[in-house]
Amino acid sequence: MALTGALFSGVSGINTNGNALNIIGDNIANVNTVGFKSARGVFFDLLSVEVGGTKIGTGSRLAAAHRAFVQGGIETTNSSTDLAIQGRGLFVLKDAQGGTFFSRAGQFSLDEQGRLTNPSGLAVQGIQLDSSGNPTSGITNIILGQSVVPPAETTTVSLVANLDATAAEPTTAFPADVGPASTSGTWLSYPPGDWFAASNFSTVVTIYDSLGQGHDLTILFRKTATANEWDYHVVANAAEISSTSGTAGDLQQINGDGGLLAFAADGSLDLASSTITDIGPITWANGANSQTIAAANFQFDGTTQFALPSSVSVLSQDGSRAGVLKGINIGNDGVITGVFTTGGTQPLYRLALGDFANPEGLTHIGNSVFLESPDSGPVLFGSPADGSFGTVLSGSLELSTVDLATEFVKMVTTQRGFQASSRTITVTDQLLEEVANLKR
Repeated sequence: MALTGALFSGVSGINTNGNALNIIGDNIANVNTVGFKSARGVFFDLLSVEVGGTKIGTGSRLAAAHRAFVQGGIETTNSSTDLAIQGRGLFVLKDAQGGTFFSRAGQFSLDEQGRLTNPSGLAVQGIQLDSSGNPTSGITNIILGQSVVPPAETTTVSLVANLDATAAEPTTAFPADVGPASTSGTWLSYPPGDWFAASNFSTVVTIYDSLGQGHDLTILFRKTATANEWDYHVVANAAEISSTSGTAGDLQQINGDGGLLAFAADGSLDLASSTITDIGPITWANGANSQTIAAANFQFDGTTQFALPSSVSVLSQDGSRAGVLKGINIGNDGVITGVFTTGGTQPLYRLALGDFANPEGLTHIGNSVFLESPDSGPVLFGSPADGSFGTVLSGSLELSTVDLATEFVKMVTTQRGFQASSRTITVTDQLLEEVANLKR
């Protein structure tokens, strides 16, 4: 081997330190790359050879670029689709051919198809949820652009009111064909004024049919001649009800012969002496399903009769019209909740995350994404807040883990190593020249 071995050792040192400088340069270039994990060169010595009974090294080589998957800092942004992981997990992405990729970079946005994607167009993966938050699919593309929440038909109405204990029975009676002998749903051709003149107090609640169309129901309360008793009637716009000849403004009673609210001497509601009746069945003219609100679901709990002006403190119902997605919220558990134009919310998807026994063994292919490799081990799928997968922060991004101060120190030491290896070749060349001069 003699002196020529020193030449090749110097060459290997130049190559090794040159490649190490490439790694350092890549780290510095990605100091502002979201989710970037810095790498460091791992040097090995080359196999020693035995010369005269002494083992002599033959140089060095760059064995690997070790990428440390440590937690990066968190930057707050204004976009709800910017996501950062606190923990070990990686986002799961897929391309159009079904290839699976992994990334810590959470700069996501919606594409022209409404899919949640990264800047390279890879689709973010998640599990679809029903309205109760239960999974309804395997891992699939998260599609948010066309989300529509179906209407919910009203089945329950709750009303809490105070009816004035000093009220007297109105002198005007309800229309003549409304009374104990009337038939439920009888068409009433009386103008609204007759209804309101015959009542002491009224309120309106909007209910929704199976198509999501709203209908205003008027609830009229009338003090009776009997102490502590009030009649109530529920009427609807006759023009909205099928099989009538009513026009806008005409009203039709839709709770049979009406109901009765009885109160105790202390002004509290006496449900045992009250008569609560069904609302409906109503056959809507728009073709929606026939609708009934059962008496048990027409709730007056909390209603009182005190010597105060009549008023309503609570009026609610459980139906809603159809709604279109107008925004999303993403929780720490990765659940993507849709905010709809109805004002309601509904879970849509839960983000999928991947984890590996050795994430440092993943193959880095650029664009801030990685591929599974034999060194990383097989992927384990999960969701945020499950086990070691970590949690997700919406409106945040994970910063690069590059430390510039450390990289510059490495650059200096690597540069000196490169220079020393070069100097080895220069000195060896001088020695070989001296050997060649021995012939003179």
